[in-house]
Amino acid sequence: MALAFVALKALDRDDAVNAAEAALGTGAGRPPAPFFNFMDEAAFWADYADPEELYAYCLASFKRMKPARQAAFLEHVQRRQAA
Repeated sequence: MALAFVALKALDRDDAVNAAEAALGTGAGRPPAPFFNFMDEAAFWADYADPEELYAYCLASFKRMKPARQAAFLEHVQRRQAA
């Protein structure tokens, strides 16, 4: 464990975080470029994402939507909750 600590401390912060995440294998990382369509790739990515990743990408995506698209999204989500 001491060797891992020293190795991580020798790296700059971003490289150390990337190395630790790669070693631990937690989360899904950023969503990949779509091979088929955006919805299929998003669903595949979400299957592997940590709850924190899901929340972060969902909120950031929602905030970047135009108001009409936000309203349509909320209507869709609320309709699914009622079903």
